[in-house]
Amino acid sequence: MAFSNIHLRNFRCFDSLSIDLSSNSSLFYGKNGCGKTSILESIYIASSGRSFRTSNLESLIKKGCEAFLIRAYDDSTGSTLEVKKAKNKPINIKINNSQVTISELVRAFPSFSIDSKTFFYNDNAPEYRRKQLDRGLFIASQEYTKDWFGYFRSLKQRNSALKLGDISQAKAYDQLLVDHGEKLNLMRENLIAEVKAIYYDLVNKLTQENKRAEIFSDLTIHLKSGFDNKVGLMESITSANNIDLKRKITTVGPHKADVIFDSKGSLIKDIFSRGEQKLLSILWSLSQNIYLGRSFNINPILLLDDISSELDEEMLECFLPTLKYIENRFVFSNIVDLFDSKICIDKQSFKKFHVEQLR
Repeated sequence: MAFSNIHLRNFRCFDSLSIDLSSNSSLFYGKNGCGKTSILESIYIASSGRSFRTSNLESLIKKGCEAFLIRAYDDSTGSTLEVKKAKNKPINIKINNSQVTISELVRAFPSFSIDSKTFFYNDNAPEYRRKQLDRGLFIASQEYTKDWFGYFRSLKQRNSALKLGDISQAKAYDQLLVDHGEKLNLMRENLIAEVKAIYYDLVNKLTQENKRAEIFSDLTIHLKSGFDNKVGLMESITSANNIDLKRKITTVGPHKADVIFDSKGSLIKDIFSRGEQKLLSILWSLSQNIYLGRSFNINPILLLDDISSELDEEMLECFLPTLKYIENRFVFSNIVDLFDSKICIDKQSFKKFHVEQLR
């Protein structure tokens, strides 16, 4: 499911606001401070139960009010959503008038936000790239979620035994790690392979319109599994027993996985400019969204705030043609007028909103 309409009441600077989103790309533009980011934030809250700006949801209630309310509607299914946060009360979420958990919300109305960490995807620690990889699979596959929790529950118990110096007790969890870990690794490998194919196809289309985009095609992208694939997970764990006992922690397995981007043997973070790294992150996120939509019959929303402050003019020109190839909903914001003459006017499913005129 995906929002076709969203209504805000007493949310940040808005008393009341109703918006009909595009089925593909929606741009919110206007001067700084007019509420562009707040609109994107409301969409993210309505699909995740949390904000990408603050952990204090109560601070989002408009000054002088007791609660904020976000309502959304999916015209393709007739589904309704209501997210309410009152002062001194937990967030309340209802889908079709039935109360749901945040986990159920995330699966019903998935969204992803491209933020400052995402822009420097390759500069971040491996843990961040694993989380980005896993989040998409959590939303799309309950089987993956089950194996993920099974693996990390066993990992925690194995590490507890290692801290006590009990290698025999630690080994008791090896088979569980292998049973769950091999499934995690396989699903991650499949995702990377499919997303890579979409990514290279997208870059090829962009290169036909702007030769500058060719730099993004000369990349090698692969999953580093966190163990020796040649011998398998069980033998990798067994071979590391002495090291694990010394360090009192499990040193090999899918919890050590990473997604590697390089070009001719050099890591992207060492050879790409800041602008190039940011656009690469956007293209990879778009490709993953397309994959999730195609493979799991979901329609995730991708959110990108204030794009002109993140991409220089050259990278912005490379980015614009991507709007022709987006298959799921893409909602982004920008300062006033920058896109006004450059946006893909011929794209019928594209909508622009001048935020200052919405209030």
